Amino acid sequence: MRIIPLLLILAFFSFLPPAISQTLIDNNSTPNKLGVFIDGCERWDGGCDLDYIRTEITAVDFYRDNQRADVFLLINSNRSGGGGRQYQLIFIGQQNIHAGRTDTLYVDNKQTDTDFEVRKKLTRFIKLGLAPFVAKTKAGEQIEINMKTDPGTLEDTKEESVDPWNYWVFNVGSDANIELEELSSEINIGGDININRITDKWKISLSGRIDERLRRTIQKVPRVDENGNPVLDGDGNQIIDEVVSNFDVSEFGFSHQLVKSISPQWSYGYDIAGRQNTRLNYQFQTSFRPAVEYNFFPESVQNSRFLRVNYGVEVRNNRYVEETIYGVLKETRVLHSLRASLGLNKRWGNLEVGYRLRNYLDDFSFWSTGLNIRAEVRITGNFSFYVRAEGNYVKDQIYLASGDFTEQDILSGRFTLPSAYNIDTRFGFNYRFGSNLNNFVNRRFFGRANFVGND
Repeated sequence: MRIIPLLLILAFFSFLPPAISQTLIDNNSTPNKLGVFIDGCERWDGGCDLDYIRTEITAVDFYRDNQRADVFLLINSNRSGGGGRQYQLIFIGQQNIHAGRTDTLYVDNKQTDTDFEVRKKLTRFIKLGLAPFVAKTKAGEQIEINMKTDPGTLEDTKEESVDPWNYWVFNVGSDANIELEELSSEINIGGDININRITDKWKISLSGRIDERLRRTIQKVPRVDENGNPVLDGDGNQIIDEVVSNFDVSEFGFSHQLVKSISPQWSYGYDIAGRQNTRLNYQFQTSFRPAVEYNFFPESVQNSRFLRVNYGVEVRNNRYVEETIYGVLKETRVLHSLRASLGLNKRWGNLEVGYRLRNYLDDFSFWSTGLNIRAEVRITGNFSFYVRAEGNYVKDQIYLASGDFTEQDILSGRFTLPSAYNIDTRFGFNYRFGSNLNNFVNRRFFGRANFVGND
C-alpha cells in the first residue's frame, strides 16, 4: 500500500519541472524590438529633429502612445553660459523587463555648432542611452558597437578649455514686419543686441532693443456743410472724404544684470534698465534693482525642475511725455517686489508657473500682483491638454497721461487706458487615435509655402 503514495509523489514532480521551466521562459522571453516614446523634441528648435532620430535609429519601434512603450525618453533643454544648449536625456524603463530602470545623460553643445552638428551629437547619445535596453531584444543581436575614439578629438577638447573669448558671447539681430490692409498699413522695425558672460560663479549680461512702429490709417468721412446737411456731387451722391492719419510709436530699452553665486542655493546681484515707451507715456525711465534669490533645487537638476524666490528693492526715475493724471512730468519712486517661479518637466508633461507682487514704498495703495502659468498635461497616451494664462491685478498705473484722447489715439494704441486688471489666456486639447507606430519618415512637400492669415 505504501507504493501508491510514492507513485503519486513521483507523478507530481514529473509534471512540475516543465511548468517551472515554462514559467522561466515566459518571464525571460526576448522581445523582437524595443518600444520607445520620445517626449520633448516638439518643444525645442534646432538639433532635436525627431525625423532625423527615427531615420538614424531603426533598431527600435517608436510609439506615439507613451503607455505602450517599453522606454520613455524625456528630453529637456536649457541654454548654457556660452550661448550653446545642454540637453538632458532621461531614459525611464516602464514595461516588461525594463520596468524600474532609469538613466540620465547630458549632451553639451557649443554656440558655434550648427543644427546638423547638434542633432548628430544628440542622436549619438540617444543611441548610447538606448544600448543597454536594446541589448535585451532580438534586434540587439544584429547591432555592432564601435568603442573606438579619435585621439585627436580628446586633444581638441583639452585645448578648448582655454577660451580665447573668456566666455563672452555676442548676439546681434534685427527684424521687420509689414501689414497692409485696404484702409490701414503698419510697419514694425526692430533690432537688438545681447552681450553676456556666464560661469558657475558669475553672470553678466547687457542687452538693448529698439522698436519703431509706423501706422497709417484712412477714414472715410461723409462731407457735410456748416448746417450738418450732406454735400452732394453732380450725380446726387454724398461726397466721401478720406482722412489720412499717421502715427509713430517708438520704443527703446536697455538692461544690464550682474549676479554672483555664493552657494548652490543663494545668489545676489542687481538689474539696471532704461526704456522709452510712448504708449506707456514714458519719455524715458531708468531703474536700479538690487536683489537676492534662493533656489530650492540644486543647479544640477535645473533642466527638469526649479523653484526660485527673488526679492529686491527698486529705484525708478520716470520722465513722462504727457503730464500724468497725478499732475507730474517727472518723479523718482521706490518700490519692492517679490518674484517666484516654478518649472517642472516630467513624464506627465511640463509646467511653468510665475508669481509677482510689488508695491511702492511711499504709498502702499499703489501695488500690483500677477500670476502666469504655462502647462501641458498628458491625460492619457493619446490625449493631452494645454493652457497658457496670465492675469494681473493693477493698482499702480501712475504713468497714465491726463487729458482727453481722440478716437484715433485709442485705435492707434498711442496711449494706455486705465484698467484694474488684464488677462490673457489660451487653452486647448489634442487627441490622437489610430496606429501607435511612428517609425516612418516622409518629408515630401515639407518646404511648401505657408501663408499667414485667413486663406
